[in-house]
Amino acid sequence: MEKRTSEIAELKQLAGAAGLDGLDFLAAYTDGQLAEAYNGIGPDFLPADVRKKLSLYLDLFAPAALIHDLRYTVSDGTRSGFNFANFEFRGNCYLLAEKRYGVLNWRRYRAYFVAETLFAAVASQAGWIAWTEAHRRRSTNP
Repeated sequence: MEKRTSEIAELKQLAGAAGLDGLDFLAAYTDGQLAEAYNGIGPDFLPADVRKKLSLYLDLFAPAALIHDLRYTVSDGTRSGFNFANFEFRGNCYLLAEKRYGVLNWRRYRAYFVAETLFAAVASQAGWIAWTEAHRRRSTNP
């Protein structure tokens, strides 16, 4: 657990340095709670080793994924909450790309494309099912 909470602390620091939206939301939870909520890049239904590889390849977006995973963990089950979480995620991915790459660096625009691809995935019907399932789990295990 110690390794996991140190990873969370690092992600929180990166999120703060990039000025991500949702920092106040993160601050309401302990690193232990965040470690429980964070599953890396990718949906829960993917095997852990696949999520681990995705997280490695897409590590730029890990701080945004931390906030997004927490939003899903405390899902209110509403469409507006779902949309908020996903648009915040996309905006945070853009901020991370801008923090890492200068305006003339082609990698920034590739990162924008990846952010849009990730957004399409989380905002899909599969994302909605994950959102409502998280709410159901939370409602039955308060």
